[in-house]
Amino acid sequence: MSEEVDLTKQSGGCGANSPAVTLMKTWLEKGGNRNIKVVATPGVQVDQVEMWVAAMSEQGVKLIEKKIEDGKVVFTISLP
Repeated sequence: MSEEVDLTKQSGGCGANSPAVTLMKTWLEKGGNRNIKVVATPGVQVDQVEMWVAAMSEQGVKLIEKKIEDGKVVFTISLP
């Protein structure tokens, strides 16, 4: 079972509350070699998650799945 990171509960924006920072913090605190489930609201949060995955792809981060559930976008991301 993968851990869930629900970005929809955040205020959003940039800086310390950005999705990219939240994902990086999760990766550093929990470690790699796992899949995480990321729930994001359509729009800016989804864009930021996709940009983070693209930026971290050289480090081995991979997008496994992207689907829409109950009006939210759910990503499954592999962390090396």
